[in-house]
Amino acid sequence: MRIVAVIPTYNNSSTVGTVIAETITYVHEIIIVNDGSTDGTALVLSEAARNNKSLTVITFAANTGKGSALAAGLAKAAERGFTNAITLDADGQHYPSDIPALLDKAAASPHTLFIGERVLVDADAGGVQPLRSSAGAKFGAFWYKFITGIHIADTQCGFRVYPLAPVISLSCKGSRYEYEQEVLIRAAWSGVPVETIPVHMHYEPRGKAVSHFRPVRDFLRIAKVNSKAALTKIFLPFLIIELPGTTWKQKVVALFKRELSANLTPKRAAASLSLGVFLAFFPIYGFQVITLVAISFLVRLNRPLAFLGVSVSSFPFLPFVIACAVAIGRIVVPAPWHTIAAHRRFGFLLAGGIDWFAGSIILSIVCSALCWGLSYPFFVQMRKRSGMSPVPNSQSPK
Repeated sequence: MRIVAVIPTYNNSSTVGTVIAETITYVHEIIIVNDGSTDGTALVLSEAARNNKSLTVITFAANTGKGSALAAGLAKAAERGFTNAITLDADGQHYPSDIPALLDKAAASPHTLFIGERVLVDADAGGVQPLRSSAGAKFGAFWYKFITGIHIADTQCGFRVYPLAPVISLSCKGSRYEYEQEVLIRAAWSGVPVETIPVHMHYEPRGKAVSHFRPVRDFLRIAKVNSKAALTKIFLPFLIIELPGTTWKQKVVALFKRELSANLTPKRAAASLSLGVFLAFFPIYGFQVITLVAISFLVRLNRPLAFLGVSVSSFPFLPFVIACAVAIGRIVVPAPWHTIAAHRRFGFLLAGGIDWFAGSIILSIVCSALCWGLSYPFFVQMRKRSGMSPVPNSQSPK
């Protein structure tokens, strides 16, 4: 394990030098990202870099946000071959003396994302946790528990240890404080373990604290990330953790591949296609797809093949299917039924409906049987040529 400290900074000229000096005691290489500072931060960093060759400074011409600064620092760390990165703030809120505890945790579990939980109080630190910070922590904890099922009491703490490879692959897009929340959510969804570790907290007395958190705008950004994740969990749960991949595109591709290969023995493949054809002609127009989804889940059929079968009655083929069903019905429906229907109001419509209903049932049975008879030998030959083995039931969708 190769570990580096990543420190984003913006207008922290009074504290960043001390943070660097204390951090270098525990982590021998530091990447610091100057996010467009307009005070004396650049001069402090320039002097620190001259005195310590293990300090790498990345400078942005303009302020882009903490998320962008963190992403740039983590990407640089991975580029230089580091496996893990400790992140801490440059305003002096975090205690570098807590780094050894984080290092021990990371050494024992290098693939885990550790986040500090600010519960230890230094008696000489002074200051109290601002109300908005404590309220924000409770808000974040509630939503993170709902979204991921993991309890993190302090999701807003920036004192963390990131496993670089999986975190960078998450491709989080947040540019400001919402970036850290997005990383936590996507990491949990992608199977990266997320755990907390107690750390000290230090808050400057009111009037001395330097915070770049914009209460309304940044809160709304974080709320947007939480809301999007909550809606995804409710309406698109397959995109969360059951499929491989760290981005939505990768998960959709994985879902598509899984569906194509699931329940693909010759018998199940032929049965899937035949069921789709049966429902395509069966006289329940408007409910074929719902019925097909339910049956395919119950009896574990290959859904892409089933949907391919049911599509034969979709537009523009539907008028021809109806006409064919009516023609068959006129042949098989007994003549007395037509006579009875003719004496009723709108008799011609009633007679046509009877013909269509009876013809559709016959058409669905005949066509699905033909489909089975033709497709089963085809799938047998296809499996022999490909040399594929049946997909285990454990890989079938539940």
